Amino acid sequence: MFRSPETIIKADARSTGGEVMPPSIEFGALMPHPPLLIPSIGKEELSHVHYTQVAMQQTCADIVKASPDVVIIVSPHGPMFEDAIVIMDGDDLRGDLKPFGVDESYQAQNDRPLASSIAEQGKQEGVPLILLEDHLKRKFQIHHELDYGTIVPLHYLQQAGYAGKIVLLAPGFLPLERVYQAGMCVRKAIELLGRKVVIIASGDNSHALVEQSPAGATEEGKRFDAALQKALSLEDWMSLFTLAPDFLERAAEDTLGSLFLLIGAFDTDELKGSVLSYEAPFGVGYTVATLKPQHGSAPSLLPSMIASREETIARLRARESEHVRLARMAVETYVREERLIQLASVPTEFEQQAGCFVSIKQNGKLRGCIGTIRPTADHLADEIVRNAIAACSEDDRFFPVEEDELSQLTYSVDVLEPEEEVKDISELDPSVYGVIVSDGQRSGLLLPNLEGIHTVEEQLYYAKEKAGIHPEQEHVRMFRFRVQRYV
Repeated sequence: MFRSPETIIKADARSTGGEVMPPSIEFGALMPHPPLLIPSIGKEELSHVHYTQVAMQQTCADIVKASPDVVIIVSPHGPMFEDAIVIMDGDDLRGDLKPFGVDESYQAQNDRPLASSIAEQGKQEGVPLILLEDHLKRKFQIHHELDYGTIVPLHYLQQAGYAGKIVLLAPGFLPLERVYQAGMCVRKAIELLGRKVVIIASGDNSHALVEQSPAGATEEGKRFDAALQKALSLEDWMSLFTLAPDFLERAAEDTLGSLFLLIGAFDTDELKGSVLSYEAPFGVGYTVATLKPQHGSAPSLLPSMIASREETIARLRARESEHVRLARMAVETYVREERLIQLASVPTEFEQQAGCFVSIKQNGKLRGCIGTIRPTADHLADEIVRNAIAACSEDDRFFPVEEDELSQLTYSVDVLEPEEEVKDISELDPSVYGVIVSDGQRSGLLLPNLEGIHTVEEQLYYAKEKAGIHPEQEHVRMFRFRVQRYV
């Protein structure tokens, strides 16, 4: 016998004495996830994160006191896809800490109806929320559902006495406004099923605070952590949303994806943020904070986020170079009409022959990059058109660009000068010169002034990696070249 959707909702909702209780998100929490917070891993180093540990314990005690039906954990170390937010499927979610030298296993029961409902809400709203079922786990070789970004807060939850269900999400690499919309879908699913929920956003802050940090020391690292504490205290989410992509890249953070999914679940709620602790003893920022809904309401943040993104793109379009405009028009024409752009005439600045690379980014993250070391066309205009189309459709690291992405893309064009061979690495400078390495059969090229490449050694390492040359192979020929970069 079939049951109506309304009957299903009532049957699954919390009730007391037959009365259906309203759904609610009790509060949200931001928690860090360094494995050293696990006592068997951190050992004596735990003393350096004492305030973080105490704040985690107190927050988890508060969660247990709230008696939620389910705790949703958002981790940036789960399966991270370029084009989707993942929801973990399965009855029992399992994982361990063996990669960190500790034979400890963890498990928690999944709230599968809620996980499925979140995916369904995503489908209805056009938000790419994907339920990672068993066949997908096999396809992507996912052997454990619980990653360390989940296990660390889960450890403290279970130590506090929580034995209930969880739902696990990974925010992927989508634009923050899309992740925020995913949070709104989470909220709708909670309301549909009548759940009482706490949401944990798992995330460390900058990994670039001191020279010994995983990403070295950058000024942006310190500024990001300061901006995060301020935004949490003032509930000023737009100040985080409008941070430039290159700033976030240099800050080397993994907080905002999880955090924006969390605050998206509170869309139209007035929130009160409280920072409980902040420490960075090992060159990575650790913040414990809570976000609690108040009695008042607030306007949705989503329209402001979309408008801000559109304004940023409009400013870039208004001042783009002719080289970039040609690359963009080539991509847009090809994706929309499946044809090559036709030039009535070749402008004077494009008459020369030269190799070039066209790079495409989406919200600050690489979306495609293809180029030629030496000219293959009769003039630079044709070289740019060919490489732009290849970058959007033939870069095997990415799916081909689709039409609904075009408004979000930004471009740069690097026109290469002839290369010259060098005999010593002292002649290289990654901020000035690109590099080509070759062992006679294979070669790899890296453009100059790339984000995340700060030393000659790093530049050579990644150039060899692209060529398929072992990083420690010394007998390679090295060439340097300059580029003219157009944005």
